[in-house]
Amino acid sequence: MSLEAIKLVSEAEQYAQDLRTDTQAQIKKIKSDSERSGRETLESSLNGAFEETKRLMSEAEQKADQHAGKILEQSHQECDALKARASVKLDKAVEFIVERIVID
Repeated sequence: MSLEAIKLVSEAEQYAQDLRTDTQAQIKKIKSDSERSGRETLESSLNGAFEETKRLMSEAEQKADQHAGKILEQSHQECDALKARASVKLDKAVEFIVERIVID
């Protein structure tokens, strides 16, 4: 093999080695960039999910408060109705007792 051919083979081998080194560096960079992008996307998704959960919890609490308020109002109305009926019966009971005591 001539000196020129050896030089060409040597240059080709060096070029191939440089190409492998550059390719490996690019692969590492692409992998690193992809991992960083994936982490950022995951973090963003988790933050979005957290915010959505907070919003849904707030809505649920508001609806529960409204529902509890309605139940409380209904209970007050039912208590007032029971008091009114009890008052009428109490008046009748007092009249009955007074009649028995006074008449007897």
